[in-house]
Amino acid sequence: MFLKKRLTGFINFILLFALCISVSGSENNVADSDSSVLIYENKAVADAFKIAVPTVVFATVLTIALNEDFRWYFADRWTRFTSPNHASPDQYREFYFKPWSEEIEQETQCDKGVHFIFSYLPVMPIATLLDRSYYAMTSGKIKNKISDWSVVTASVIVVGFGIMEEYMDGHQKGEGFDPLDFTANATGVSLALLKHYGIMEDVYFYWSFNRDMFDESGYGDKWPWWIYMAGYEFYVQVDVLSFMRKSRIDNQIFKSVVETVGYLPDFKSFWKLKYNNI
Repeated sequence: MFLKKRLTGFINFILLFALCISVSGSENNVADSDSSVLIYENKAVADAFKIAVPTVVFATVLTIALNEDFRWYFADRWTRFTSPNHASPDQYREFYFKPWSEEIEQETQCDKGVHFIFSYLPVMPIATLLDRSYYAMTSGKIKNKISDWSVVTASVIVVGFGIMEEYMDGHQKGEGFDPLDFTANATGVSLALLKHYGIMEDVYFYWSFNRDMFDESGYGDKWPWWIYMAGYEFYVQVDVLSFMRKSRIDNQIFKSVVETVGYLPDFKSFWKLKYNNI
């Protein structure tokens, strides 16, 4: 009950913020671009989408915001997915910031890498989805270049979810609002933005999961693999040759795929996972 009351105001804020983004985005004028692909020329369809999409988004957000059960269900499910070992009502405590004394007692600091990589990776896919959907529905065109507004909006969404997760952790024993975790979130989003604007284009971040370490730990007898932070491994690749040659080879699609699906080698035993506590 205490956690439910604490989360209500915060969830309302997140939902209201998302609503503002969706409404303001629908008011933006669509700039014509020579580098766009025409999908259709039916102005009536475009006008209908301009009205229908914001209306559906507004109605959905408003319904969730006004219903306390919906708000709590969302908060409860999110916590049980990200931290099922801390989602029990017995783990509740008053909001607190994680002290350094608890930070250094953690089994591993790989969770900082998890916070970084899963804040870095979603920015451009979300931005692409927002950008393509908006322009396709409102103008019948798809621009080849991702617009700045969609990248900024995606960054705000990812940061907002990071804040929400840390806020919920702040009410859990052994967790707390961790400033270092949030710094890792912000760093991941910042690097995604830098790469979008042409800075650090030749620096790539990869991740994978060490299944053997997970199996040997005995952790899998009770919890799902994605919360076993010690099993995550991270890599950084710097393309030095790109700084030496005058022309660059465009292999961004391949590198983006490798970055995003670093977990694929782990799929061979995915079906063996136990979800007792989810």
